[in-house]
Amino acid sequence: MLISQYAGVGEFCPQFEVETASGGSLSAGNFYFSFQLQNRAGFNRPSVSGQVTYTANQKIVIIIPEMPDGWDVHYFVISAGTTNNAATHVQIARIPAYQYGIGIEPQSVKTLLPAVLELTRNIHIALAPSVPDLGSLPTGADRLDGQVRWVTSEAKWYEDRADSTLAPIPGNTDIYNPDSLPYGRWVRIGGASTYVSDTRQGVGSDRAIASVNPITRVPNPRYPGETLSKYLPAWEAKYWIYNDNAIALPAGTEFGVELEYNNQRSPDLLSGLVYVKFIGFVDGDGNIRTQDGEGREFPNCGAYFLWTPKLVTPFVTIDDLQPGEAIALAIKPFFSAAEFNIKDVIGVFPVTRSQSGDYNPLGLLLSSTQAVGGVVLDIGSRYRVVPNLGLSFDVLSGIPLVGSYNPPEQPRRTFGNLQPSTAGQKIVINGNGAVYAESPSYVRTASEGIRAIVGTQAGESVAASWNSYTAIASGQSIQMTLAYPCDANGYGTVRSDYPDVLAGNNKGFFNPYSVNIYLQRQDTLEIRRFSGNLVVAGTSQIITLTSWASGVVDTLPTADNDFSLFAPGNVAIATSIGGSFPVTGYRATYSFVYDGNQITKISHASPPCVYEWEGDFQPPTISIGTVTALETGENPTVVNSGTSNQAIFDFGIPKGDAGDPPTILAGQITSVPPFAPPSFSFTPTGFPGEYLINLEIPRGIQGLRGFQGEQGEQGIPGSPPILLSGQISSLPPFEKPAVSFTPTGTLGEYYVNFALPRGLQGPPGYQGEQGERGIQGIAGNVTSAAGALILDDSSATTVTLTSDQAAIRNINGELILQNYPDVRSEVGDRTVPAKLFLLSILR
Repeated sequence: MLISQYAGVGEFCPQFEVETASGGSLSAGNFYFSFQLQNRAGFNRPSVSGQVTYTANQKIVIIIPEMPDGWDVHYFVISAGTTNNAATHVQIARIPAYQYGIGIEPQSVKTLLPAVLELTRNIHIALAPSVPDLGSLPTGADRLDGQVRWVTSEAKWYEDRADSTLAPIPGNTDIYNPDSLPYGRWVRIGGASTYVSDTRQGVGSDRAIASVNPITRVPNPRYPGETLSKYLPAWEAKYWIYNDNAIALPAGTEFGVELEYNNQRSPDLLSGLVYVKFIGFVDGDGNIRTQDGEGREFPNCGAYFLWTPKLVTPFVTIDDLQPGEAIALAIKPFFSAAEFNIKDVIGVFPVTRSQSGDYNPLGLLLSSTQAVGGVVLDIGSRYRVVPNLGLSFDVLSGIPLVGSYNPPEQPRRTFGNLQPSTAGQKIVINGNGAVYAESPSYVRTASEGIRAIVGTQAGESVAASWNSYTAIASGQSIQMTLAYPCDANGYGTVRSDYPDVLAGNNKGFFNPYSVNIYLQRQDTLEIRRFSGNLVVAGTSQIITLTSWASGVVDTLPTADNDFSLFAPGNVAIATSIGGSFPVTGYRATYSFVYDGNQITKISHASPPCVYEWEGDFQPPTISIGTVTALETGENPTVVNSGTSNQAIFDFGIPKGDAGDPPTILAGQITSVPPFAPPSFSFTPTGFPGEYLINLEIPRGIQGLRGFQGEQGEQGIPGSPPILLSGQISSLPPFEKPAVSFTPTGTLGEYYVNFALPRGLQGPPGYQGEQGERGIQGIAGNVTSAAGALILDDSSATTVTLTSDQAAIRNINGELILQNYPDVRSEVGDRTVPAKLFLLSILR
């Protein structure tokens, strides 16, 4: 199965380095240390050090190593005990994995690793001892972040949290700050141990999001609800979609997030209020993968996208997600406090979907007739593929209809993953709106279509026409201005003779790598080639040559008709000083050069590519266009200058032998099956020069159901009828009752007559016995078990608790009795200020 979880920290914690050194005040002794990592969900399994022996006046130095980029560590936890059994260890310290302090946004700046923790005093390695009261908690240099103490007077566990952002509350013993500092306070917790044996249970780090208890998790940073403007925080929340299956999740799977508003799925309400980033595939050791097995970069990886799930589907796997790998995502909220109410909760759940496009019954018909998987509708720029820079390509706006599914209209998007110097690569699309590049040998599935065939072969285009000869004097150089089919923004115009629907298109990027310049001497007609001039995109480029020294060629280059989407333009020659050319006249031309890292061929031809539907899905129409006179004796002609669905017939009619012009009369009009080509025929009427034109017109397919019209205005109410009691007659049992109306003779007045079946007489029922009166209960004493946690001491009602029970008020103020959720339960920081938003809520 796939598990939606917070970004992990590995099943086992890497071993921290432990050393002893002089400069401390420890008494002699020995300990075992265990180390854990904590993410938003909980802790991973501990690693245990060997026995650490220290002598008097030494200190213990713990060094935390660097961590993999794919993990999301929030705390480094150090526990200790007298044996190597980590289950008996208690927490003695922790180090936040993110920096904190005034001016630093929480969870936005990582702690620089390796980090060092020094245990210099005996109180630093005390194993969660008891203190008599709150005033006896360690302070100053005796206190370590993460220290745990049992306060006897309170019968509660407390932990010091140096990075806490909870405001101190006078008189609240759940949030106690003995030093009155803005950072660093003691918070009530459930126990001193962080041990886990299974990261998917208890307080483990790999629990599914739905099973994480909100009380035990690491809270998300505060969202600044006091501002009315939108705010994009510096921090991000990371999630995994973990493949716990024994088989790979196939490529072409859509993934992203689903959003909840107050525990209800709300894609419309929350659309555009969250940014989502695809980090890559992550394995259990925290290694990030952003390429497939053929070295192609994952599309839309590493950048934030505003999440608008009904408009854009930016994330689709182009490689199989292997068992033990996870899809890694990051989330940032982006909304203002004015868009929600106090205590509104937004939930984020990473998800995958195999099919997100809308079902369209036309797909069955169109796909089967085209036998290429589907069509591209005549909307936007028809989803055409155009070159971007390097090995990337853009898919223009449009709507595909593939495998009977189509997504909403997609905007222009950029994709990578093309292989260098490879012909016949396939740009594959599906009904989700997904686009990805595949190898030439790839065989599309039934739910896919090929949008274009793309090549990245290295080579040289044909050269432009020669310009006129220009005389070059002694000591002069040649300055050439090359005209490019490119605008100032880098968009190139595909040459008009290119054998594809892209001919004349100006939406792709101008992508040649360099130009070869060819010069020819007027006196000897010798041609030389000058290479290595990199292209600078723009309307023109100036290149200066100072010497005739270069390679000699016999002819100008030739190329396949479909190689290079762009054609070289004109060359203008000017003279300059500082050259060594022989004195004669010179003329020039140039060609484009590709080194195998650019798109050099594109074909949208169907088959094998999907068909481009012409027009809309309105019923076919036929209209008369031009009528041209042909020479006497020629055969009549008809040409459809419109589309297959909206035909415009241009007629060519031969001239008669010095007779009157022909007369065209309407003949028979018959229907043929949908999508059959329209046709015509001429039938002589029997009169010279007079013909009947007979048309065969394809029937239109049934159109989509139209939108419901607006409700009409309410009519003038009429006078209500007057109903008077008429006759009531009985019918035999089980006959059907009847009602009739008899006019009284007055307009709008009627008698209502009923005919009702008689019921069967039933037997009399038994009289029940009178019940005994219950005994009144005896009022009990109100007691509270030792260690019970009563949150609302001001309540007039008390509750009897048993051992290990707690009374907790939830966010709605309801009193709940329950066992401790786990060893890390914490209720002290559940009261939140107004306008506080949690990024994730867990079910």
